[in-house]
Amino acid sequence: MGKRAAQPVTAPSGANPQIKIRTRAALMGLALTLAACSQNTTETQAVQDDPYAGGQSYPWSDRLDPVTGDPYAGGQTYPWTGVRAAAPGLTALAQGSNDNFLSDLSWTSATNAWGPIEKDRSNGDKAAGDGLPITIGGQVFAKGLGIHAASEVSYALGGMCNTFTAQIGMDEEVGDRGTVVFQVWNGTAAKLYDSGIVRGIDAARPISVNVAGVQNLRLVVTNGGDGISFDHADWAEAKVSCPAQQPSGENQLSDLPWTSATNAWGPVERDQSNGEKLLNDGRPLTIGEQVFAKGFGVHANATLTFGLAARCNVFTAQVGVDDEVVEKGSVAFQVFGDGVKLYESPVRRGTDAALPISVPVSGVRDLRLVVTNGGDTISFDHADWADAKVSCTEDTSPPVTPKALSAAPAPDGIALNWADNTEPDLAGYRVYRSPSANGPYGLLTPQLLTTSAYSDPAPEGVQSYYQVVSVDTAGNTSLPATTNATRPNSGGSPVLTIENLDSVPFFDRLVFSRIGSLTAPPSNGVHDRVTLRIRNTGTSLLRVSDLPISGPWVLDPAPAFPADLVPGSSIDVRVRFVAEATRYNTGTLTVVSNDTSKPNQAVQLVGLWQSVSEGGQEPNPFQIRDAFGYTLSLVGSEPTLDQKGLVRAQGDEVLSAYWQRADESLPVTVSQLAAYHTQPNTSTLFWHDKSNSTSNTVLTHTAIDGQTVLPRLNGSLAPGSASFSPPAGATFGLRMDGEWSDPRRNGQTADRSAGCQRPCGQHIRFWPAKDRAGVLLPNTYFVIMDYAGINYDYNDSVYIVTNLKPAPVLLNVGGATFTDPQTGNVWLSDQDQNGDAPFLPSTAINEGSASSTYDIAATNNDLLYRTYRGNVGGATPQESRQISFNIPVNNGTYLVKLHFADLTWTTPGKRIFDVSAEGVVRVPNLDIVAQSGGGKTALVVPLEGVQVTDGKLTLNLKASVDFPAISGIEIVR
Repeated sequence: MGKRAAQPVTAPSGANPQIKIRTRAALMGLALTLAACSQNTTETQAVQDDPYAGGQSYPWSDRLDPVTGDPYAGGQTYPWTGVRAAAPGLTALAQGSNDNFLSDLSWTSATNAWGPIEKDRSNGDKAAGDGLPITIGGQVFAKGLGIHAASEVSYALGGMCNTFTAQIGMDEEVGDRGTVVFQVWNGTAAKLYDSGIVRGIDAARPISVNVAGVQNLRLVVTNGGDGISFDHADWAEAKVSCPAQQPSGENQLSDLPWTSATNAWGPVERDQSNGEKLLNDGRPLTIGEQVFAKGFGVHANATLTFGLAARCNVFTAQVGVDDEVVEKGSVAFQVFGDGVKLYESPVRRGTDAALPISVPVSGVRDLRLVVTNGGDTISFDHADWADAKVSCTEDTSPPVTPKALSAAPAPDGIALNWADNTEPDLAGYRVYRSPSANGPYGLLTPQLLTTSAYSDPAPEGVQSYYQVVSVDTAGNTSLPATTNATRPNSGGSPVLTIENLDSVPFFDRLVFSRIGSLTAPPSNGVHDRVTLRIRNTGTSLLRVSDLPISGPWVLDPAPAFPADLVPGSSIDVRVRFVAEATRYNTGTLTVVSNDTSKPNQAVQLVGLWQSVSEGGQEPNPFQIRDAFGYTLSLVGSEPTLDQKGLVRAQGDEVLSAYWQRADESLPVTVSQLAAYHTQPNTSTLFWHDKSNSTSNTVLTHTAIDGQTVLPRLNGSLAPGSASFSPPAGATFGLRMDGEWSDPRRNGQTADRSAGCQRPCGQHIRFWPAKDRAGVLLPNTYFVIMDYAGINYDYNDSVYIVTNLKPAPVLLNVGGATFTDPQTGNVWLSDQDQNGDAPFLPSTAINEGSASSTYDIAATNNDLLYRTYRGNVGGATPQESRQISFNIPVNNGTYLVKLHFADLTWTTPGKRIFDVSAEGVVRVPNLDIVAQSGGGKTALVVPLEGVQVTDGKLTLNLKASVDFPAISGIEIVR
């Protein structure tokens, strides 16, 4: 396990798990052993004042603080989310109702003393989703939060709500044990409610708390002064009531509540610039020295969403980069209506004046304002939606419900017809469909219909329910007309499609890892749960009747069968790896369905288990390769990957210090397959242009995932993946922490001390990826790395990278590294900073001068030809005047282009030499002057079909007159 300097880790104290008794008689009556540590970082683990006996505790925390793709220097970020911002799939906040259950919203932060906070169930044990129905004093509640003291959970209300209500108490699963205190806070500033001591024998207590104007609702549960044992507490039916605030007339958006918001650096600010990471730390909104009293200050990337209820006509604003960043920053502004992009600005920079915009929003229900970075990074991207407002109608009278709605089924769909409305201000109609009479209904007509008919290509063989509404020019909507019909089955069939939501390696192969026992694992993050999506892409009902599983895996939770999927629908199944022995585990999940073409669809399961974190128990690159199902050869005929950093290809390996995009229209995509280095360190992948060392971040995995397959992206729950797009035609290298894909850039002292015979520094290595059948995956590479001088196990970071091709090898013989200003090609010196050179004798003289000003004929790349090498010393006998090059490459066939220019002689016959490649004379009696037509004239000699079989390209130049001379070597792949 090649490692960086270790960071200290504190192990949990105590050796004996504490037994908690769950006494809900009708459901449990058994003891569960509580052991495993939380999988959150040591930074977020709350220290409890009274853990369970033996020092066992499972503190847990969660924050919806995703790290941006391009943080400020030093990795500092202050991302922020508002109401529902991180809850995809949920509807907008139900203002004007009491239906905003907190368990349906996303918290902005949460901590819990024993396992995760549970939504709509009791706290349970240490794992997520292991609670029971929330029950207080015999009363069962369908909604709420199950927690364990000490606990805190916060919600960003944005001042939109006026009342918080709940039923509070100890969950019945702890019997008469446990004592807690419930508190409701306005952030950390003011306590709004304190329950006093609540005991396990108490009935549910209803509470109602005024939260008008509260930005951050914080719910706290402390222990009752006797330790945290058995302190399972419930915020049952916890919800907020939010007053309706519908816009009318002209409305400044900063005076209205948003329904969701995200910001890359601190909170979105109302009527001031973005400022820094705290709320209300901005300045007056100022763009191009023009000051605005109203608007929003944001930081790219940012999103604001407002509910307009289809009552507004025009959105206007003055947009630009705030003056507080001076001339820095570049952003683009976008306006979306109901998910459709209505406007996008050109890139706005810190030197630009305010740009006035006006966007029609008639009929728009959800207005979304987005700010993206201007194509570079997010640094200094302080952006202003100055004077942002909507003009809305006062007309609130809805049109008449469409009459005489009918639905006629036909083989090609269902034809809907209704009578024309007669309102003079009618704008059109919308049609919705649902598989159930009770909904939910999906909109079929994003653009208003102007005719009273619609043909729906509905799914076959199932009943479809419809709603049709009329809409007037003010955006008011009628009550719906309803009908239903069933499209005849035209001989369609169900089609089972499965999807691995990890995305790698294959749609039907899931890869897992875990460490230690199930009852007392270390606090590492592990990848022991994977979600499989089962979808019906056919034209009739798909019935999934069973999901048998083999090997050390379980379904968590186990779904009910049969599961019926109408066409277009799907279910997600979570698979959990539960091995406690055997380092390499395999199994199968079988999807049993009525898809006649694949009634028993097999899904491969592979799990890597290690007894302890690090400690020589990590999987090696061969096991990682096999787990992901790739069939490439890592070592070929050699016994081990450990060559002490020697630059030499093994197996299928491709030696390439630099790369290019294989398809310039697509980005390079990266997925991190594994991280097995010092726990809990992060690891970062960068790319850089070949001409410099300026590194651009691609991805960083979260620190706690330093010993797992598919480590999560820093700040995310998803496995680490990303993409990047170097400029068209660019040649680039990769860097992983301090190690470079160009061995010349790496420190090599440790390699040489370990016995590397030179050249050394091969710490990042590339193999063309092959699938399970041994078929080459186009332009896809299995990439492994090791930190220099530790143990050369090459499992510290493992990636799969697509859309790559090796760049040509360009050597400036006899001169320094330079960039050709005409083409941008970077020619590397034939001597590197480590003192290594691919030529013999090593005393061969570098001649010519890069600083000379004379013109080289027949080329635009004069600098390449102004230096050369070949003189091996005047005392050398003529028969010994030769120079050879041994350039490490992987075995294969190459086009080699040799570049010459004679800077000394101007007449033929003064310098003659043979050129051999791989021991075969390819160019006998080469006379540069004779063949190029003069002195100081470029000559390119291509050698086609050069076959390399020994891991290095060997060239030899032997002179019969004077010395040989060569200016450049180009190896085309």
